[in-house]
Amino acid sequence: MDENLKLSPRGESTRDALLDAATLVFAREGFASANLRQIAQAAGANPALIGYHFHSKEGLYLAVFQRIAGRMREALDPLLERIGRELETPAEAARDRRPACLELLLAFIEGLLVHTVHEHPAWGQLISRELNQPTAAFDALYDGVIGLGQRALVGLLERLRPGEGLEQTRLLAASLVGQVFLVRHGRAPFMRLLGWDSIGPWELDAMKALIRRNVTLLALGD
Repeated sequence: MDENLKLSPRGESTRDALLDAATLVFAREGFASANLRQIAQAAGANPALIGYHFHSKEGLYLAVFQRIAGRMREALDPLLERIGRELETPAEAARDRRPACLELLLAFIEGLLVHTVHEHPAWGQLISRELNQPTAAFDALYDGVIGLGQRALVGLLERLRPGEGLEQTRLLAASLVGQVFLVRHGRAPFMRLLGWDSIGPWELDAMKALIRRNVTLLALGD
C-alpha cells in the first residue's frame, strides 16, 4: 500500500491491531514459525487485510520494527535534539562545556535504561533476535534510532575525551551502552546474580546510580 495514501480511521485502527498482534506473535514464534492467519485472528481482522496493508509477511515484519523504531525515537528525540545543539558548540569552547556534555551523556544512558526496563517485553525478544541474526528489519531499527543514538554518544565522548582516536571512542560508546543491553538481552543471568525477582523502583534506582558512576569514570578517564 502507498504510505502516502491516508487511511480512514477504521483502516488505521485495523492496521494498528495487526501490528499489535504481529508484535506478540513474531516475538513468541519467531519470523519463520509465525502464522499470518494466527496474527489476523488475534487482531480480529480478515487475513486478506495483511496483504492490503503490508503486502506480505516480510512487509508486516518490517513494519513492526519501523513502528518500534518510531516509538523509541519519540521517547529519545527531545534528548537527541539537546545533544545536537550541544555538539554545535564551537570546538574551542568544548572544554568549558564538559560538565554539560557529561550530564547529557548520563541522561541518554539513563533514558535508555528506563526505556529498556519498562518497554513492552515483546520488543526485547524481537530486538534480541535481530541483534544476533540481523535482517532488513534490523536495518530499519538501526537507521531509525540505534544509529542516531550511537552517533550522538560518540559526539559527546569526543568532547569529553579530546584527542582520543575515533575507533577508541566508538569502542567506549559501545561499552557504555552495553551496560543497558545487559538488562534487556542478558536479563536472566543478571537477575540471578543479583538475587532479584523483578526490577521495581528500588532496583531501577540502584542500577541508575551504578551506571551513573561507571559512565562518569569511563567518560572522563584519567
